[in-house]
Amino acid sequence: MSLINDMLKDLEKRRSRDLETSETLSRNITWETRPDKRRPNLFQVVSIIIVIALLFVIAYLLWERNRPVVQQVTVVQQPAAKKTHKKKTVKTPKSVKARAVSKKVQRKPAPITEVVNDDAIDVEDMENDIVDRGEVKKISKKKRPLNSRQQAELAYQQGYRLLQQGRMHQGQEALRKALALYVPHIKAREVLAGSYIRSGRFVQAAELLKEGVKLHPEYSLFAKLYARVLLELNNPQLAIKVLKNGAADITQEPDYYALLAAIYQRVNAHNKAADIYLRLVKIRPQAGVWWIGLAISLEKTGKTDEARQAYERALETGTLKASVAKFAEKKIASLRP
Repeated sequence: MSLINDMLKDLEKRRSRDLETSETLSRNITWETRPDKRRPNLFQVVSIIIVIALLFVIAYLLWERNRPVVQQVTVVQQPAAKKTHKKKTVKTPKSVKARAVSKKVQRKPAPITEVVNDDAIDVEDMENDIVDRGEVKKISKKKRPLNSRQQAELAYQQGYRLLQQGRMHQGQEALRKALALYVPHIKAREVLAGSYIRSGRFVQAAELLKEGVKLHPEYSLFAKLYARVLLELNNPQLAIKVLKNGAADITQEPDYYALLAAIYQRVNAHNKAADIYLRLVKIRPQAGVWWIGLAISLEKTGKTDEARQAYERALETGTLKASVAKFAEKKIASLRP
Protein backbone atom coordinates (compact mmCIF):
# COMPACT_ATOMS: atom_id res chain seq x y z
CA MET A 1 0.00 0.00 0.00
CA SER A 2 2.71 2.39 0.80
CA LEU A 3 4.27 1.66 -2.55
CA ILE A 4 1.01 2.43 -4.32
CA ASN A 5 0.61 5.54 -2.32
CA ASP A 6 4.11 6.60 -3.24
CA MET A 7 3.38 6.00 -6.92
CA LEU A 8 0.17 8.00 -6.72
CA LYS A 9 1.97 10.83 -5.04
CA ASP A 10 4.65 10.69 -7.60
CA LEU A 11 2.05 10.80 -10.40
CA GLU A 12 0.32 13.66 -8.69
CA LYS A 13 3.55 15.61 -8.50
CA ARG A 14 4.28 15.01 -12.19
CA ARG A 15 0.77 16.09 -13.16
CA SER A 16 1.09 19.24 -11.13
CA ARG A 17 4.45 19.98 -12.79
CA ASP A 18 3.01 19.30 -16.23
CA LEU A 19 0.10 21.57 -15.45
CA GLU A 20 2.40 24.36 -14.34
CA THR A 21 4.50 23.89 -17.44
CA SER A 22 1.46 24.06 -19.72
CA GLU A 23 0.21 27.18 -17.98
CA THR A 24 3.61 28.76 -18.32
CA LEU A 25 3.69 27.94 -22.02
CA SER A 26 0.15 29.25 -22.44
CA ARG A 27 1.16 32.56 -20.90
CA ASN A 28 4.27 32.89 -23.15
CA ILE A 29 2.57 31.96 -26.42
CA THR A 30 0.74 34.79 -28.31
CA TRP A 31 -1.89 33.50 -30.60
CA GLU A 32 -2.34 35.46 -33.92
CA THR A 33 -5.16 35.18 -36.34
CA ARG A 34 -3.77 35.57 -39.85
CA PRO A 35 -6.07 36.42 -42.76
CA ASP A 36 -6.40 34.02 -45.55
CA LYS A 37 -3.93 35.12 -48.23
CA ARG A 38 -5.31 34.78 -51.69
CA ARG A 39 -3.93 35.99 -55.06
CA PRO A 40 -5.87 38.96 -56.55
CA ASN A 41 -8.02 38.34 -59.59
CA LEU A 42 -6.31 39.29 -63.00
CA PHE A 43 -9.50 40.92 -64.29
CA GLN A 44 -9.59 43.27 -61.31
CA VAL A 45 -5.98 44.35 -61.90
CA VAL A 46 -6.57 45.11 -65.62
CA SER A 47 -9.72 47.08 -64.80
CA ILE A 48 -7.86 49.23 -62.30
CA ILE A 49 -5.08 50.00 -64.83
CA ILE A 50 -7.61 51.00 -67.52
CA VAL A 51 -9.44 53.29 -65.11
CA ILE A 52 -6.19 55.01 -64.10
CA ALA A 53 -5.18 55.49 -67.80
CA LEU A 54 -8.54 57.04 -68.65
CA LEU A 55 -8.20 59.43 -65.74
CA PHE A 56 -4.77 60.54 -67.05
CA VAL A 57 -6.12 61.06 -70.59
CA ILE A 58 -9.08 63.11 -69.34
CA ALA A 59 -6.80 65.24 -67.16
CA TYR A 60 -4.38 65.87 -70.10
CA LEU A 61 -7.22 66.86 -72.46
CA LEU A 62 -8.60 69.30 -69.90
CA TRP A 63 -5.12 70.79 -69.41
CA GLU A 64 -4.55 71.12 -73.18
CA ARG A 65 -7.92 72.76 -73.67
CA ASN A 66 -7.32 75.44 -71.06
CA ARG A 67 -3.65 76.06 -71.98
CA PRO A 68 -2.98 79.23 -74.11
CA VAL A 69 -1.65 78.18 -77.51
CA VAL A 70 -0.21 80.28 -80.30
CA GLN A 71 -1.38 78.29 -83.27
CA GLN A 72 0.16 80.19 -86.13
CA VAL A 73 2.47 83.08 -86.73
CA THR A 74 2.75 83.95 -90.39
CA VAL A 75 5.42 86.36 -91.57
CA VAL A 76 5.26 87.44 -95.18
CA GLN A 77 7.86 89.84 -96.50
CA GLN A 78 6.57 92.20 -99.14
CA PRO A 79 8.93 94.00 -101.53
CA ALA A 80 6.76 97.08 -101.75
CA ALA A 81 7.68 100.04 -99.58
CA LYS A 82 4.04 100.99 -99.02
CA LYS A 83 2.65 100.87 -95.51
CA THR A 84 0.12 98.11 -94.96
CA HIS A 85 -2.72 97.99 -92.48
CA LYS A 86 -3.92 94.55 -91.45
CA LYS A 87 -6.12 93.31 -88.66
CA LYS A 88 -5.03 90.73 -86.13
CA THR A 89 -7.63 87.92 -85.73
CA VAL A 90 -8.05 86.55 -82.20
CA LYS A 91 -9.89 83.23 -81.82
CA THR A 92 -11.10 81.75 -78.52
CA PRO A 93 -12.17 78.20 -77.57
CA LYS A 94 -15.85 77.23 -77.54
CA SER A 95 -16.02 77.44 -73.73
CA VAL A 96 -15.13 81.13 -73.75
CA LYS A 97 -17.08 83.85 -75.52
CA ALA A 98 -15.17 84.98 -78.66
CA ARG A 99 -14.17 88.58 -79.00
CA ALA A 100 -12.46 90.38 -81.84
CA VAL A 101 -9.20 92.14 -81.24
CA SER A 102 -8.03 94.31 -84.11
CA LYS A 103 -5.05 96.59 -84.24
CA LYS A 104 -3.65 98.61 -87.04
CA VAL A 105 -0.16 97.37 -87.75
CA GLN A 106 2.01 99.81 -89.64
CA ARG A 107 4.91 97.64 -90.61
CA LYS A 108 6.57 97.75 -93.99
CA PRO A 109 7.73 94.11 -94.14
CA ALA A 110 4.46 92.23 -93.68
CA PRO A 111 1.27 91.77 -91.69
CA ILE A 112 1.30 89.33 -88.79
CA THR A 113 -1.70 87.09 -88.10
CA GLU A 114 -1.75 85.58 -84.63
CA VAL A 115 -4.24 83.12 -83.07
CA VAL A 116 -4.17 83.15 -79.27
CA ASN A 117 -6.32 82.06 -76.37
CA ASP A 118 -8.63 84.76 -75.05
CA ASP A 119 -7.43 84.19 -71.50
CA ALA A 120 -3.76 84.23 -72.52
CA ILE A 121 -1.33 87.13 -72.64
CA ASP A 122 -2.14 90.36 -74.45
CA VAL A 123 -1.63 90.43 -78.24
CA GLU A 124 0.73 93.40 -78.05
CA ASP A 125 2.87 91.67 -75.43
CA MET A 126 3.13 88.58 -77.62
CA GLU A 127 4.06 90.69 -80.63
CA ASN A 128 6.84 92.42 -78.70
CA ASP A 129 8.07 89.06 -77.45
CA ILE A 130 8.27 87.72 -81.01
CA VAL A 131 10.24 90.76 -82.14
CA ASP A 132 12.60 90.42 -79.16
CA ARG A 133 13.34 86.81 -80.16
CA GLY A 134 14.29 87.93 -83.63
CA GLU A 135 11.46 86.07 -85.37
CA VAL A 136 10.28 89.23 -87.11
CA LYS A 137 12.81 91.43 -88.86
CA LYS A 138 11.87 94.90 -89.88
CA ILE A 139 12.99 95.84 -93.36
CA SER A 140 13.13 99.48 -94.21
CA LYS A 141 13.92 100.24 -97.81
CA LYS A 142 15.03 103.72 -98.65
CA LYS A 143 15.68 104.98 -102.12
CA ARG A 144 19.18 106.29 -102.41
CA PRO A 145 19.61 109.41 -104.47
CA LEU A 146 21.32 108.83 -107.80
CA ASN A 147 24.92 109.96 -108.05
CA SER A 148 26.12 112.24 -110.82
CA ARG A 149 27.29 109.36 -113.00
CA GLN A 150 23.91 107.62 -112.82
CA GLN A 151 22.09 110.84 -113.58
CA ALA A 152 24.38 111.40 -116.55
CA GLU A 153 23.56 107.94 -117.88
CA LEU A 154 19.84 108.68 -117.68
CA ALA A 155 20.34 112.00 -119.47
CA TYR A 156 22.40 110.27 -122.18
CA GLN A 157 19.69 107.68 -122.80
CA GLN A 158 17.07 110.39 -123.02
CA GLY A 159 19.17 112.42 -125.45
CA TYR A 160 19.86 109.38 -127.63
CA ARG A 161 16.13 108.59 -127.87
CA LEU A 162 15.31 112.19 -128.75
CA LEU A 163 17.90 112.20 -131.56
CA GLN A 164 16.42 108.99 -132.94
CA GLN A 165 13.02 110.69 -132.96
CA GLY A 166 14.47 113.56 -134.98
CA ARG A 167 14.25 116.05 -132.11
CA MET A 168 17.75 117.39 -132.64
CA HIS A 169 17.69 120.42 -130.33
CA GLN A 170 16.17 118.56 -127.33
CA GLY A 171 18.49 115.62 -127.87
CA GLN A 172 21.62 117.76 -127.95
CA GLU A 173 20.46 119.58 -124.82
CA ALA A 174 20.04 116.30 -122.95
CA LEU A 175 23.50 115.11 -124.08
CA ARG A 176 25.09 118.36 -122.94
CA LYS A 177 23.39 117.88 -119.58
CA ALA A 178 24.86 114.37 -119.35
CA LEU A 179 28.37 115.72 -119.95
CA ALA A 180 27.82 118.49 -117.40
CA LEU A 181 26.89 115.86 -114.81
CA TYR A 182 29.74 113.49 -115.70
CA VAL A 183 32.46 114.86 -117.98
CA PRO A 184 34.14 111.48 -118.79
CA HIS A 185 30.92 109.99 -120.23
CA ILE A 186 32.26 108.56 -123.52
CA LYS A 187 29.02 107.72 -125.33
CA ALA A 188 27.37 111.04 -124.57
CA ARG A 189 30.40 112.88 -125.99
CA GLU A 190 30.57 110.62 -129.05
CA VAL A 191 26.87 110.95 -129.95
CA LEU A 192 26.83 114.71 -129.33
CA ALA A 193 29.92 115.22 -131.51
CA GLY A 194 28.34 113.14 -134.27
CA SER A 195 25.19 115.24 -134.15
CA TYR A 196 27.29 118.42 -134.38
CA ILE A 197 29.13 117.05 -137.44
CA ARG A 198 25.87 116.08 -139.18
CA SER A 199 24.43 119.52 -138.54
CA GLY A 200 27.63 121.24 -139.81
CA ARG A 201 28.68 122.61 -136.42
CA PHE A 202 32.35 121.67 -136.88
CA VAL A 203 33.78 124.19 -134.42
CA GLN A 204 31.63 122.89 -131.54
CA ALA A 205 32.44 119.32 -132.58
CA ALA A 206 36.19 120.08 -132.64
CA GLU A 207 36.08 121.53 -129.11
CA LEU A 208 34.13 118.56 -127.83
CA LEU A 209 36.45 116.01 -129.45
CA LYS A 210 39.63 117.81 -128.43
CA GLU A 211 38.62 117.45 -124.80
CA GLY A 212 37.64 113.84 -125.45
CA VAL A 213 41.12 113.00 -126.84
CA LYS A 214 42.68 114.42 -123.68
CA LEU A 215 40.32 112.57 -121.36
CA HIS A 216 40.45 109.26 -123.24
CA PRO A 217 43.63 108.98 -125.32
CA GLU A 218 43.08 105.22 -125.60
CA TYR A 219 39.70 105.72 -127.33
CA SER A 220 40.81 105.96 -130.97
CA LEU A 221 37.39 106.96 -132.30
CA PHE A 222 37.75 110.41 -130.73
CA ALA A 223 41.07 110.91 -132.54
CA LYS A 224 39.59 109.81 -135.90
CA LEU A 225 36.54 112.05 -135.55
CA TYR A 226 38.69 114.97 -134.43
CA ALA A 227 41.00 114.50 -137.44
CA ARG A 228 38.05 114.48 -139.84
CA VAL A 229 36.65 117.64 -138.29
CA LEU A 230 40.07 119.30 -138.58
CA LEU A 231 40.11 118.41 -142.29
CA GLU A 232 36.74 120.12 -142.64
CA LEU A 233 38.28 123.14 -140.91
CA ASN A 234 41.25 123.02 -143.35
CA ASN A 235 43.79 122.06 -140.73
CA PRO A 236 45.33 118.78 -142.05
CA GLN A 237 48.67 119.26 -140.29
CA LEU A 238 46.98 119.26 -136.89
CA ALA A 239 44.91 116.27 -137.99
CA ILE A 240 48.12 114.33 -138.78
CA LYS A 241 49.54 115.28 -135.40
CA VAL A 242 46.42 114.09 -133.61
CA LEU A 243 46.45 110.74 -135.42
CA LYS A 244 50.17 110.17 -134.88
CA ASN A 245 49.86 110.86 -131.15
CA GLY A 246 47.06 108.33 -130.79
CA ALA A 247 48.51 105.72 -133.16
CA ALA A 248 47.62 102.14 -132.32
CA ASP A 249 48.69 98.79 -133.79
CA ILE A 250 48.07 98.86 -137.55
CA THR A 251 46.91 95.24 -137.52
CA GLN A 252 44.29 96.06 -134.89
CA GLU A 253 43.02 99.31 -136.44
CA PRO A 254 43.89 99.47 -140.16
CA ASP A 255 41.13 102.03 -140.85
CA TYR A 256 42.85 104.43 -138.46
CA TYR A 257 46.04 104.27 -140.57
CA ALA A 258 44.09 104.50 -143.84
CA LEU A 259 42.80 107.89 -142.67
CA LEU A 260 46.34 108.98 -141.79
CA ALA A 261 47.58 107.92 -145.25
CA ALA A 262 44.76 109.84 -146.95
CA ILE A 263 45.70 113.00 -145.03
CA TYR A 264 49.36 112.50 -145.99
CA GLN A 265 48.23 112.46 -149.62
CA ARG A 266 46.32 115.70 -149.04
CA VAL A 267 49.49 117.46 -147.92
CA ASN A 268 51.48 115.81 -150.74
CA ALA A 269 53.46 113.54 -148.39
CA HIS A 270 53.11 110.69 -150.90
CA ASN A 271 56.13 108.70 -149.76
CA LYS A 272 54.68 108.39 -146.26
CA ALA A 273 51.26 107.67 -147.70
CA ALA A 274 52.59 104.94 -150.05
CA ASP A 275 54.48 103.32 -147.17
CA ILE A 276 51.29 103.07 -145.08
CA TYR A 277 49.20 101.79 -148.03
CA LEU A 278 51.74 99.05 -148.76
CA ARG A 279 51.37 97.81 -145.19
CA LEU A 280 47.59 98.03 -145.38
CA VAL A 281 47.15 95.98 -148.58
CA LYS A 282 49.23 93.22 -147.03
CA ILE A 283 46.81 93.09 -144.11
CA ARG A 284 43.68 93.30 -146.27
CA PRO A 285 44.44 92.39 -149.91
CA GLN A 286 40.79 92.59 -151.00
CA ALA A 287 40.47 96.26 -150.04
CA GLY A 288 40.36 97.77 -153.55
CA VAL A 289 40.20 101.36 -152.35
CA TRP A 290 43.54 100.94 -150.54
CA TRP A 291 45.11 99.69 -153.78
CA ILE A 292 43.79 102.85 -155.43
CA GLY A 293 45.39 104.98 -152.71
CA LEU A 294 48.68 103.17 -153.12
CA ALA A 295 48.55 103.59 -156.92
CA ILE A 296 47.94 107.34 -156.63
CA SER A 297 50.91 107.87 -154.25
CA LEU A 298 53.20 105.67 -156.39
CA GLU A 299 52.21 107.61 -159.51
CA LYS A 300 52.91 110.92 -157.74
CA THR A 301 56.39 109.72 -156.79
CA GLY A 302 57.14 108.71 -160.43
CA LYS A 303 56.78 104.95 -159.98
CA THR A 304 54.45 104.50 -162.96
CA ASP A 305 54.89 100.76 -163.52
CA GLU A 306 54.22 99.98 -159.89
CA ALA A 307 51.30 102.43 -159.93
CA ARG A 308 49.74 100.71 -162.99
CA GLN A 309 50.08 97.32 -161.33
CA ALA A 310 48.38 98.72 -158.20
CA TYR A 311 45.46 99.99 -160.31
CA GLU A 312 45.13 96.58 -161.92
CA ARG A 313 45.11 94.86 -158.50
CA ALA A 314 42.39 97.27 -157.41
CA LEU A 315 40.19 96.22 -160.35
CA GLU A 316 40.84 92.55 -159.67
CA THR A 317 39.36 92.81 -156.16
CA GLY A 318 35.94 93.57 -157.62
CA THR A 319 35.11 95.76 -154.61
CA LEU A 320 35.34 99.17 -156.31
CA LYS A 321 32.37 101.38 -157.01
CA ALA A 322 31.56 101.91 -160.67
CA SER A 323 32.95 105.45 -160.75
CA VAL A 324 36.18 104.43 -159.05
CA ALA A 325 36.55 101.42 -161.36
CA LYS A 326 36.28 103.69 -164.44
CA PHE A 327 38.91 105.99 -162.91
CA ALA A 328 41.25 103.00 -162.45
CA GLU A 329 40.71 101.80 -166.05
CA LYS A 330 41.61 105.21 -167.44
CA LYS A 331 44.75 105.32 -165.29
CA ILE A 332 45.82 101.87 -166.45
CA ALA A 333 45.40 102.92 -170.09
CA SER A 334 47.35 106.12 -169.57
CA LEU A 335 50.23 104.46 -167.73
CA ARG A 336 50.84 101.72 -170.28
CA PRO A 337 54.13 102.12 -172.16
